[in-house]
Amino acid sequence: MESTPAGWIKQEGAVHAAPEEVGLDSRQLRKLDAHYEELIGQGLLQGGGHLVARNGKIAAWSTAGRLNGVTGEGDLLPDSIRKLSSLTKAFTTVAVVKLIEDGKLDLDQPVAAVLEEFNNGTHRDISLFHLLTHTSGIQPVPGYYNEPYPRGWYDPGSSKSWIVQALTGLPTCKPGEAYNYTSTGYALLGEIVSRVSGEPFEDYVMNRIAQPLGLERTWFDVPAELRSQVCVVDQYDADSLDRPADYSQGIPRAASGLHSTLYDLWKFGQMLLNGGTFEGRRILGRKSVELLTRRQLFQVPAYHWGGQIKDKGHALGFDLAIHSASYESQGTYQLEGAGRIGLFVDPAENMVVVLLVPSVHSWVPRSVLGTRQIIWSSLI
Repeated sequence: MESTPAGWIKQEGAVHAAPEEVGLDSRQLRKLDAHYEELIGQGLLQGGGHLVARNGKIAAWSTAGRLNGVTGEGDLLPDSIRKLSSLTKAFTTVAVVKLIEDGKLDLDQPVAAVLEEFNNGTHRDISLFHLLTHTSGIQPVPGYYNEPYPRGWYDPGSSKSWIVQALTGLPTCKPGEAYNYTSTGYALLGEIVSRVSGEPFEDYVMNRIAQPLGLERTWFDVPAELRSQVCVVDQYDADSLDRPADYSQGIPRAASGLHSTLYDLWKFGQMLLNGGTFEGRRILGRKSVELLTRRQLFQVPAYHWGGQIKDKGHALGFDLAIHSASYESQGTYQLEGAGRIGLFVDPAENMVVVLLVPSVHSWVPRSVLGTRQIIWSSLI
C-alpha cells in the first residue's frame, strides 16, 4: 500500500508473477498511477483500478480512490464490489450458450418457439441470434439515438405483461438489418433461459456459472453485511442496494443486475480464454466458447449514441476489436458496464484485463481508452 502525491491511497492485490515474468513492462504499467491521479484530481473519476493477467497469471492488480461517491468515505480496494450493469449481459450470453450446448436451444431458433408473444406478423422472424447480437429491431435503450426526451417502455402499473409492453410499438428495423443496443432484448433472453431451464434466470446463472467457477464475491443481491463494501457513484447506486429490485414484476435481471469484483471477473474472462475451463472446472466446451467469441456481424450498420458505424463488429454478447485503430489485438472480445467497469480478453496476447474506473459521468474516454492504451503498450 502506498500513498499517491494527491493523498489517495493505492491498494495492491496479490499477484502471481512480476510483470516482466509474463512479458509486460512494469515501468509502463506504473504510468497508470499518475493517469488515475490526474483523472481523479480533475473530478472525472471517483477512483481507478485494474487487474492485468497474462498466460494465466495476474501480474498487476491495484486500485486507488474513493469507495463511496455519495459520502466520500472509504477506499476503493482491490476486492471492492461493483455493480456490473451491462457487463451482466456476458453472463447471460454464457447461460444461453450453455443451453445451446445442452441441445435445448438453437442459435437460429425463432423466439416465438419459446415466447408465444412473438408469434405475430411483426416479431415472428426474430431469432435468438438477433437478440444476442442486438439486431432484433426491438427498441434500444433510452437515449441510444440521442433523443432529447428518452423514455422507458415499462410501466409496472400496466395491466399488460412486461413482455407485451416490451413488444409495443414499431421495430426500429427488420431482424438482422441493423445493430441497435437493447437491454430489453437481453431481458427477453433471461426469460428464455428461465423457461427452458425450468429455474429462475438468476438461479441458473448462480448455480451453473458463478458457483462452479468459484466466484465468491458475485451476486445479484449483495448480502446485507457486505453492502458497505460496494462501490457506489451516486444516490441511485446507493439506494438500489437496499430497495427491492425493479424486477419484482418478473423481469429477469439478464441485461443488468449482477455485482462482482476485479478478481471474480478475471476468473470469468480466464475461463473463456482457456476454452471454457478454469482450474479444472468446466463451464463451457471449447466449441461453445468459439461460437460466442467469434465475429457474427459483417457490414451491419449501427447508429450507436451518435456514432454512424458502417460495420459494427460483434460476437454473441461481446463487442469485438476489428478496426486497425484498436490498440488491442484484432479479435479481442470485450464488454463494459455503465458506471464504469469493463472486461477485455485478448486471445492473441493470452491476456485478460479488467478495469474499474467508477465515475458519476456517463463516459470519460480517457478512463477507458487511455487506460487500455497504457496497458496494451506495456507488452514487451
